[in-house]
Amino acid sequence: MTDSTRLANVKPDVRNQVGSDRLAADLANALSGLFEINSYKKFRAFNGNYVSMYAKPTKTVSGSLDIEREVFLLIANYSSLHARTLSVCQQTIAAEQPRLQPNLVVILHADPEGDEHLRAWGRELGLTVLPIFRPSGGAMPPAGVVRQRLARELFATDSFQVTGPVSEDNDFFGRREQAVDLVRQLQAGRISAIFGLRKVGKTSMINRVIDLAKKSGSPRVAMVDCSIRRFNEMNSQEALKALARVSRLAVQQGYAHISQTLHRADNDLMTTFESLWSTRSGSSLLIILDEIDYITPDSPTSPHWQIEFNEFWREFRALVQEAKRHDFNLSLLVSGVSSQRFRVAEIQGVENSVLHFVPEDYLSPFEPGAADAMLKALSRRCGLQLTSEGRAIVGSTAAYMPYWIRMVGSYVHRHVGIDGRPVELDTDVLRELCYEFAATEGAEIARVALQNLRRVDKPMFEVLLECARSGSYPLGQARPLLRYGLVRQRGNEIIVDSDMVRKGLLLLEQADEASTDISGGAVHRRSLDLDESEWAEELASIGRRRNLLERKAREFIRVVLKMSLPADRPWTAAVTAALDARRREECAGLTPDALMSKLYWIELSSIISREWSIFQRFFQDKRRLQTAFQLLNERPDAHAKDIDLADVALQRKELTWLEERIAQ
Repeated sequence: MTDSTRLANVKPDVRNQVGSDRLAADLANALSGLFEINSYKKFRAFNGNYVSMYAKPTKTVSGSLDIEREVFLLIANYSSLHARTLSVCQQTIAAEQPRLQPNLVVILHADPEGDEHLRAWGRELGLTVLPIFRPSGGAMPPAGVVRQRLARELFATDSFQVTGPVSEDNDFFGRREQAVDLVRQLQAGRISAIFGLRKVGKTSMINRVIDLAKKSGSPRVAMVDCSIRRFNEMNSQEALKALARVSRLAVQQGYAHISQTLHRADNDLMTTFESLWSTRSGSSLLIILDEIDYITPDSPTSPHWQIEFNEFWREFRALVQEAKRHDFNLSLLVSGVSSQRFRVAEIQGVENSVLHFVPEDYLSPFEPGAADAMLKALSRRCGLQLTSEGRAIVGSTAAYMPYWIRMVGSYVHRHVGIDGRPVELDTDVLRELCYEFAATEGAEIARVALQNLRRVDKPMFEVLLECARSGSYPLGQARPLLRYGLVRQRGNEIIVDSDMVRKGLLLLEQADEASTDISGGAVHRRSLDLDESEWAEELASIGRRRNLLERKAREFIRVVLKMSLPADRPWTAAVTAALDARRREECAGLTPDALMSKLYWIELSSIISREWSIFQRFFQDKRRLQTAFQLLNERPDAHAKDIDLADVALQRKELTWLEERIAQ
């Protein structure tokens, strides 16, 4: 019999029962410091004998897992488990609501293959299963080992990572009240805007607005994603007709997306709304124009909007004014990166018809308090305790951008060992990890956002660049940069204090210099008598650009596949299908992030080639793509072989060609 005095974490009124059951006692001791045992029960279910215990998490574990209820512990001492083991858990948990945590169980078992089976069965049922294997007749793993295994199960999931825009309450940080206020304003017929950098949370906010509108039944929502090629390739009159169709459909069914109406023919905008007014349905309508940059004079895909922009907004503005005369509650929400084309007086020499019509409202980064709350919650889920100073370091590194903060947190999570969690992270260690992230992954994330800003609002980008170079810049006309969150105000000046922003600007400058080399720099040198240091510099530059391009290509392929493949076809399946049999076996079972990081350079080309129907619009020439990947795969910077400036020029040329297409 196990010495009951060891069961300090077991409630006194069940300590004798637990102490007389060796398995229960061993499990209770192994969970000491993590859970307190409050109940013990033997029972039969599905012709099997089981033991259950209810375990209350300690304050530390409760905070880390964000749970308050007791956790169901099941002892299933069988060498061959069946899926009905999870049915036993479900039935007990359902019968004991609201006492037990509904989505978490711990199972002690004797099945050598049970761990993976239990995890898989749990995923199918929406349960997180923490399995503990103890061989029949064998010894319980030492308490320290059990705690390590539990730590891996509990904290291995990267809570910082999200697969897309967030909408669930437990992941929608910092802007709940802002979303509610925005919906109230839109219900009253307001014209609103949310401008901001890529990944600042605009899509999450839009999704939240739509969800709140659906729940309240008002307003009806017509969703127009201007980045859809079939929409932004239209001229202004065609686009207005498409807008009329989706608006009518939204009034009829509550919500409609532009993709539902692109192949239909119908009346023009005003005629359609005259029909809506005549019905006097009393419904309010919200039109959302997302990714508005695609139908501005700065459109990356449809240059005809340099002319069509004014005509589109002239008629749309007339519609809004007429709607008010008919007492029709019509509201508008515009979302995009740049407000520049909504604040200039003229477009192509013609008075700007939308000037002062769409407000210059920004979805700015988090306030420090909101960032602190998000970091506190997400780090707890990973078993990491960050000091208030540490959380401030993460927020500052990421310029308080929600997505950037998540990426910094994910990097920290991946570079801190799971064993021993929950653990308080040393501030100096955290500061070093943040610096490493900003210099590597963070620089590339910032570069993508800044490159987009340069394309759609070059004046503001130039101000940002000058601010970074000189150390400060007069506030004056630079206020949009404050709203973007890329700078911080200090007196009457702005400064760049985010490592990610500084590193991202540096990457852009290096890419510009490399492009200049192709047309007027090193490639035009005819002499082959470079000294050793010059060759080393040339090859090092190629190596850096290639390594950076490889990271970009991995993310580019992942994003394009996720956005383009049918919902029933996982993007990871498309990746592994392009690998040979041996490599598929090697990569089997890897997490999505690990899978992409394991791919060889030439395998990236194989994925693009195999899914050419998706990637063709980016690269156009399949043979050229394959040639570029093959040439860069030779890596003259990594092999001791004779090369000359012609080789260097060719490498730079192919690098630039791929960089330009992946950056689209």
